[in-house]
Amino acid sequence: MREPLNLQRSDSTDCPRCHQLGRAVSAVTIEAMLIAEAKARLTQTDGFHFCATPECDVAYFHPASREVFLQRDVRVPVFQKSTNPNRLVCYCFGHTVAEIRAEFRAKGSSWIREDIKTKCAQGLDACERNNPQGSCCLGNVQRVIREAGAGNVPPDPGSSGCCCGG
Repeated sequence: MREPLNLQRSDSTDCPRCHQLGRAVSAVTIEAMLIAEAKARLTQTDGFHFCATPECDVAYFHPASREVFLQRDVRVPVFQKSTNPNRLVCYCFGHTVAEIRAEFRAKGSSWIREDIKTKCAQGLDACERNNPQGSCCLGNVQRVIREAGAGNVPPDPGSSGCCCGG
């Protein structure tokens, strides 16, 4: 039995549960990320937003139709909504939070950001299909690197845009 969501009527791009601004995701992301049971409940694929709030169980919501999909409806764990150190931070190339932390402890830096950029430049990425947020992971990767370095890591000079074009 599904739990009631207690959703308030909203025509904005705020998550109906946590009321934080959601980021628009493409129909490609929705189709790729939802499990079969959730896809069967879809009435449309365009117009969804991603909720990145860690404490909120909503993964995707549609402001107009009021459709809501929870974390359990997504085929992979959502980086922003998990604290598991083995969770993926880069869904295209399989890099985990634990991998970044271990490398940073061992070497004082991480090569993973550069690895991702190199592979994206070769056209090997598919962020829209692989990442639940529907876009490039480099902002998340940089955050994990900064956290691993206890804030002693300068911002990536090339992080103003996405290397993956998404």
